[in-house]
Amino acid sequence: MVGRAALDIPGRGYNQLYFFKGSKYAKINWNSRHDEQSLAAVPTQFANDWHSLKEAGFTQIDAILPIPGTDHRAYFFSGSQYARIGFVPGTAGEDQIYGGVRPIAENWKSLAKAGFGHLDAALLVPNSQNQAYFFSGEKYCRVSFQEGSQEDDELLDGPKSISEGWPAIPFHSIDAIFPEPRTHINFYVFSGTKYAKIVIGEGGKQELITGPTDVAPDWPALHEAGIC
Repeated sequence: MVGRAALDIPGRGYNQLYFFKGSKYAKINWNSRHDEQSLAAVPTQFANDWHSLKEAGFTQIDAILPIPGTDHRAYFFSGSQYARIGFVPGTAGEDQIYGGVRPIAENWKSLAKAGFGHLDAALLVPNSQNQAYFFSGEKYCRVSFQEGSQEDDELLDGPKSISEGWPAIPFHSIDAIFPEPRTHINFYVFSGTKYAKIVIGEGGKQELITGPTDVAPDWPALHEAGIC
């Protein structure tokens, strides 16, 4: 399966979306309505710009989880491994690995307990500093964690089927999920050539806002980049 993952970088006016597919990635400028988009940089092999990912030996990125309380650090997951990466947006070669490349099963006991040997997507739980949703195949789980600590890694809920726990998501499995700029409740969910927009309210209540619909007409910059 070709890995896909997205990382949103908040900015003034426009956000920048890093979208990974296979061994390549593209940078997309976009706004909260995603009706104004532009390709900020032509798609390239991510190993050219991300020295940390090249050093890690990652040939595709399956999921990315931003680390709470940090400006530009995130967990990058690839196959059965992951790495904690610090980076400088817009600057190639300024990224670095913190703590080495490690097996998911040995260092995320919550994911091992859930039976997740690889990941398809990850999302911080809205209005929570240290919880995340992880998606693998047709299932998901919710965990608590602390950066760099295995002691605070705990499975809180799941694994459950996505259709059971995420009724607003109109897909059995997903490739990427990321927040709408400047909101903490609206999210875009990608699966294959389709996407949907959902809202997560208080208590985790969900609602489908738009979709499912084709990615290409609504995300022309991604289509131009050949990412979707």
